[in-house]
Amino acid sequence: MDAAIEAKIDAYIDEVWEDVVGDIEQLVSYPSVADAGQAEPGSPFGKPVRGALDCALGIARRLGYETSDDDGYMGIADIPGERMEHVATIAHVDVVPAGTGWATDPFAMARRDGWLLGRGVIDDKGPAVLSLYAGAFLLREGMRPRYTFLALLGCDEEVGMTDVHHYLASHEQPLFLFTPDAEFPVCNAEKGCFGAVFTSGEISGGRILSWSGAEVTNAIPGESVLEIAVDAASLPEPVSGAGRIRIEEVRPGVARIVATGIGGHASLPEGTINAIGLVVDYLREASRARAARGEEALLSAEEERFCELLARVHADTAGEGLGIASRSEAFGPLTVNGGTIDVADGHIRQAIDVRFPDSTTVASMLGALRELAGQFGATVEETRSKPPFSVGADHPAVQTLLAVYSEVTGNEAKPFSMGGGTYARNFERAVSFGPEGDEGEVPSWVGPMHGANEGANEQLLRRALKIYILAIVRLMQLDL
Repeated sequence: MDAAIEAKIDAYIDEVWEDVVGDIEQLVSYPSVADAGQAEPGSPFGKPVRGALDCALGIARRLGYETSDDDGYMGIADIPGERMEHVATIAHVDVVPAGTGWATDPFAMARRDGWLLGRGVIDDKGPAVLSLYAGAFLLREGMRPRYTFLALLGCDEEVGMTDVHHYLASHEQPLFLFTPDAEFPVCNAEKGCFGAVFTSGEISGGRILSWSGAEVTNAIPGESVLEIAVDAASLPEPVSGAGRIRIEEVRPGVARIVATGIGGHASLPEGTINAIGLVVDYLREASRARAARGEEALLSAEEERFCELLARVHADTAGEGLGIASRSEAFGPLTVNGGTIDVADGHIRQAIDVRFPDSTTVASMLGALRELAGQFGATVEETRSKPPFSVGADHPAVQTLLAVYSEVTGNEAKPFSMGGGTYARNFERAVSFGPEGDEGEVPSWVGPMHGANEGANEQLLRRALKIYILAIVRLMQLDL
């Protein structure tokens, strides 16, 4: 690495860091959960998201960017270059719902022992601020880039990415783009995304009154609450879920079963515990216990039948229970998550979120799931699908990012695949590039993205900013 440019980057980061943290704090304060049902002119995903977008664009203007927005779908922060063709970053200002289990206010960023805590600090408001400050280094140093630089700010990444579809309908593709919305070193391959909903048969005389899980399908539920029309005193103490299941009396004849798991992102199930699965296990356990004592059945026949299907859904996160497990060398294993669940109109509905490698297809999975559902008198319908995506590891821009990461960190850098679906898959030449990775031992009070107490390591954010600045400088030197 050139010593002179490194010294300038280090001095810049020292100078602006407190401003960076302050801007992340300001952006986190917006409860910007995208909701197209709250759309207004110029605010297609509701006022909170529009407020977060305006906040981010205000930061960009203060840093010297030219700014605009694509009808409220996408913010555009622009540094004109010698050529119209552009290199870009893209981050998002929308977040998943806060959920439960927070020790702090999720929308009032806390700074504790080298960590930032708040919804969006790592996914993706913190990285959005980093991307703006990374490009602003060019302005600070008076460097006119070879290519125009765009820092794009999305508003609908967590829900459907309709923002980027709207943007690309009227804007040119970048020569190359990276999104700071994953892990280092470089993710050049993303698994396919497949969503479906299992629906039970018509339930007559059912006892399950309500059932909740995650608020969105791409989150592993950290809590699940079921209300059932039985006396709380008639329910046995949990055995398999002891310590994570509690029984409460709502009123005579109605009990509440509350399961506490470990939430997280659907694409990263390792270390999580799906709270819906805990409830399913308890219901089956309690049904067997009551039957063994000769007592009245806990569930109706159709409820019990659907719970047996749910047991297959929640048997594992690799799809073995559902009969759709698959893996490939390039993409790794399939993962599955049962995220949202509800009871309505005489049916129970369970949504699943599948991240799949190139060794299987949507048609194959859907066929297996429909056959399985039929065995339990249920149906399953596809809700969304996206194919696997990749950019060649030998692309000059990918090699440049790998080299920058290795230079700054001293770590070996090889590209990898992941289950998360980022903006990258919507562009012709794009990858995800940090900022997570190398966290080491994480304090017990720090949670993951999409989970309670979402946290970001401040030193690693500083390091990421250095990596992003150097990466942008190097990309401008390539013949793209």
